[in-house]
Amino acid sequence: MSGTVASPIQDLDNLYHALAVLCAATTPVRLFEHLAQTLHGLTENKPVALFRRLGTGELRLTYCFPTADTVAPYKDILSIRSFEELSSSELQYYELKGEHGIWGYVGHPHSLYQGSMQWANLLVDIAAQRLRLLKAERMVKCQLRLKTRRKLLSRDIKHFTTIEHILQQHGDSWCDIFQASGIAVAYQGNLHYFGECPSKPSLCQQLRLLRQPLCQDETTELTGHCQGGLAAPLSLTTSHLGWLLLFRQQPLIPSPEAHSDIQDSLSYWMPLEASMIVGLADDLAVAITALEVVHLNRQLIKTNQRLEGLAHTDPLTKCWNRYYTELVIEDLSQSDIPFALMMFDIDDFKRVNDTYGHGVGDDILRNIAYLVQKTLRTDDHLGRWGGEEFIVITRGLGHDTSLQLANRLCRTVEKHIFPSANRVTISIGLTLAHPNDQPHPLLKRVDRAMYLAKAAGKNQVVICE
Repeated sequence: MSGTVASPIQDLDNLYHALAVLCAATTPVRLFEHLAQTLHGLTENKPVALFRRLGTGELRLTYCFPTADTVAPYKDILSIRSFEELSSSELQYYELKGEHGIWGYVGHPHSLYQGSMQWANLLVDIAAQRLRLLKAERMVKCQLRLKTRRKLLSRDIKHFTTIEHILQQHGDSWCDIFQASGIAVAYQGNLHYFGECPSKPSLCQQLRLLRQPLCQDETTELTGHCQGGLAAPLSLTTSHLGWLLLFRQQPLIPSPEAHSDIQDSLSYWMPLEASMIVGLADDLAVAITALEVVHLNRQLIKTNQRLEGLAHTDPLTKCWNRYYTELVIEDLSQSDIPFALMMFDIDDFKRVNDTYGHGVGDDILRNIAYLVQKTLRTDDHLGRWGGEEFIVITRGLGHDTSLQLANRLCRTVEKHIFPSANRVTISIGLTLAHPNDQPHPLLKRVDRAMYLAKAAGKNQVVICE
């Protein structure tokens, strides 16, 4: 048997029909199926394999026809992982040219029909042209949809609170655009999931392999239990932040009845999809970085607020400290706002400390601060002046109303039952600010009023005009 062997494509009409079927293919899947089936018939029913060439130079089996039982005798087809292995094999192969060099290769065992190679070259060339057109059409559609989602991602950056929040808002759309079943984001040692993804141990094992420096600048198809996944680096300038991983449940083109040898080497992603996912990963890296900045700003605001509170607040009683109380009095003195000052002192506080201890004394200071603040109005403020002395600042109250408030404070403390001490009272000095009053004479006046209240018998109010 030599050149007398006839081809299944008997005439030009059959060839034209085969070419027409290729040109009418509406998806890469249908295109590869038609090409493989046609070549299968053209080469005396020899198995046909399509290999995609990765950026690393590795070859991935994209499609194999027909069934695994037919392919089994030709183990070379199943084991090829590089061009060197393909060229040194006994297979006849053809280049499947893409828009940027060689997209992949089509291979089959040698046929006895002498004209098969010429016809096969023509079929592969037509298929390559159709593939470029389909890829361009799909690229435009996907890019338009992805562009819209990327704009939404950029617009919503300031509203996101966590990576999970980002995935909840955009995960469905990203899965739909890339025909993915799940998404995972690896960032700072944590994994964030959306949809159906491999188990955490499987992902962690793959991520350890991705930490190699050679892997961190390009997309990588995952293997093993994570097969079907594509990893794109999350990078910002020269910093590698982590990985964006998308997963498919089906290979790029499912191989009929593929056994494990084939299944383990099938490709799930096209280069154009990988390039779009890289763009998405870049946007996601910006969004995650923005999240970190927002988080740090929030932490900074909280820290500043806490520091501001410490600067303004007496640590024991939680009311204003003397420093801040003096600032407020000085500001009010320079304004037109009418205000009054009360200065009070806990009567016989030294005896309380000597009798019950300083722990009980501190409890009394805290309780009195709480009682007074509970009695004051919203616009009134309490500050600890020092030791057992306190200052009350009231705004907009006249002589009689201020005096009524001061007496109410005396009675509130007097009636309160302190658990660790006997009856506790306070003596209050009161003064109203005059026009052009300065802080020093104002404080001197209220201090004298408090002294007179103590001298008059304690547990009462004295006002100094």
